[in-house]
Amino acid sequence: MDCILYIDLFFLWNFWMNALVLLLVRQITKTYRTIQCFISAVLGAVGACFGLVLYACFEKASLLILTESIVILFMNILSFGRKNLLWHLLLFLMAGAITAGIFLYLVSFLGVGVDALSVGIVSAVAAVFCFLLEKKSRIRWKEEHMKAKTVLEFGDRKLFATALIDTGNKLYDPIFHKPVILVDEKMLGEMIVLCKENHPEKLHFIPFHSVGQENGLLEGVTFDCVKIKWQEKQLTYYDVIAAATKESLYKGKEYQVIFHCGLLQEG
Repeated sequence: MDCILYIDLFFLWNFWMNALVLLLVRQITKTYRTIQCFISAVLGAVGACFGLVLYACFEKASLLILTESIVILFMNILSFGRKNLLWHLLLFLMAGAITAGIFLYLVSFLGVGVDALSVGIVSAVAAVFCFLLEKKSRIRWKEEHMKAKTVLEFGDRKLFATALIDTGNKLYDPIFHKPVILVDEKMLGEMIVLCKENHPEKLHFIPFHSVGQENGLLEGVTFDCVKIKWQEKQLTYYDVIAAATKESLYKGKEYQVIFHCGLLQEG
């Protein structure tokens, strides 16, 4: 039985499917190596075309399987490195099997054969999913990149938290004109009570403006020391004012402190 194979369409199909599977693995492992994934997808598509040509010339399935195995191995090494290679290979094969099954079902559901139309449909849908994954990963990477391990010290007490370095926090104390960091009120509540009872000089009431509420006052305290570990740097700030904000601000988040970029500029 003779068949006509358009190598450009075959390349396109393999490229987008490789890209989608690699981006899915990247999403699971949170490695955020976008450029490497797309380069690997190109090499994988080239390798698939080469393997198909070998099979057409020698009609040996073993050559096709060997070529595909080597290509998959190099794709994963280039995309994610040699560390945890077996885990990445397992994820790649699982994601590939699930993705291929979904798209084959899509093609059969639409009632088209494995031809130019089906290749175009699969490539277009895979491309859309790739760009959606990339957008979501970029947002997550940015948030992860702007997080810092934080220690808030008050006398002999220490609060351990994760801070988000937020350029949108522009809150300043109106009296001392110092940047104010924002802390989950549940975490800061005990410190506020302590200040009211024993250290009233460290208690603050900070006016603020926000969307949906014209003005208000935030209770806050002055911490003796705030230490953060961010981008492989150990930074220390003294006499930092922290204001308590509603717990709903941190609902579903992995941080409890919103840092002020003004402190980084001062440091």
